[in-house]
Amino acid sequence: MESLGQRVREIRLKKGMTQIELANGLCTPSLISQIESDRARPSYKTLVALAVRLDVPLEHLLKEVNLDLEHFSKYKMALSFVRSKEYQIAIPLLNDLLEISLHRIPKEGLLLELALCHIELGNVQEAEEVLDQLYQLVNNGQNDRLAPVVLLQMGKVAALKSDFPIALFHTNRAWGELQRVEEIEADFHAKVLMQLAVLHEKVGKVAEAAKYYERALLLNQFNGEDRANTYLRLAIMYERQKKYEQAELYATKACVLLEEQANEEQRQAMQHHLIMLERGMSNWELSVQKLLTLVEQIERNGDNTRAGEVYADLGLICLENQELDEAWAYAEKARMRLSDDDSTMGKVYRVLSFVYFQRNDGTKGQYHLDCAMRIFEQHSMVAELEEITLHVCRYLSDKGDHRAAFERMERFHQYMMGQLERRGIVL
Repeated sequence: MESLGQRVREIRLKKGMTQIELANGLCTPSLISQIESDRARPSYKTLVALAVRLDVPLEHLLKEVNLDLEHFSKYKMALSFVRSKEYQIAIPLLNDLLEISLHRIPKEGLLLELALCHIELGNVQEAEEVLDQLYQLVNNGQNDRLAPVVLLQMGKVAALKSDFPIALFHTNRAWGELQRVEEIEADFHAKVLMQLAVLHEKVGKVAEAAKYYERALLLNQFNGEDRANTYLRLAIMYERQKKYEQAELYATKACVLLEEQANEEQRQAMQHHLIMLERGMSNWELSVQKLLTLVEQIERNGDNTRAGEVYADLGLICLENQELDEAWAYAEKARMRLSDDDSTMGKVYRVLSFVYFQRNDGTKGQYHLDCAMRIFEQHSMVAELEEITLHVCRYLSDKGDHRAAFERMERFHQYMMGQLERRGIVL
């Protein structure tokens, strides 16, 4: 295994650069000489600058390099990489430190940083294994203040696996532990409440989600953009409960904040959400016109996915107002712009399904209905799956096809039981 100095020298020579050229504007040529001869260790800032000057990823500069650092220096460098979101580079440093018995560096601190790296990279299995080790330490009474932090991360990992009931279980336990531990800052309380809000939203419990979002806002002022996004989530939660006055209040607050701070893409996303919220409170045809103006702007920017999402909502509004031809046309436009497994395709197939059912074309209606339910199941969109199932059951019952309605509801019930059983929950 080569040293960092050898790696820097090797890449520099391949690039045909002198030490003076590499050092220009970054540091002294003498420091480059010392680094290449392994007589000096660069800071994180210098390492990043060297990687940029040598035109290589930082990860490549450090991959399989023997840093030969004193343990505490290695720990500080690992933390620098974590804070700079260079998680892939931080992981081997943290693993090296865990193999050594250290007194100055608590093992639980190393494990927590390692777990956070794996979570950010989406390494679910590795994150679970590290958190299990960490929870055992916490459970043995070594650090009570760490318990809510570990449980919160366990909830986050379960959510990454779409195990939302388990995610809620861990996050609720984190909240319970917080009530027993003193001197944990309000920001962390707000993080737990926000995770509870998001998880309740994921499982379709919008009233509970709204409650947790509001409590989080009281505890933490957030920055302008985060606060605006939380206002938007609250607006959507109240709109789904048909509490239009509260929805409009929070939507307006979100709009004011994002107008001040957001970029064009964020403003367009906000405008899209606001139009969808307003459709229940104003002339739906005006909402359609606003969305058409918006989608023109988005298409000029070449963002097909965002355009597809807007066309899907155009189809939904037209379907809600029995404009079947327009609903079908907008749904088809959305389908042309979205990938087959995009979560928004569930909405598109739902629109197409009901258009065909209304036209008494049961075969095509059934096909698109099955496609919608497949997408909702694939993305664990339980609330959407329940909504479309109830809608279909009402439609079938109104037609007198009570057996088919029963079979649809039974299928949804079996799906939900299967999801719970897969997560180790048996009713």
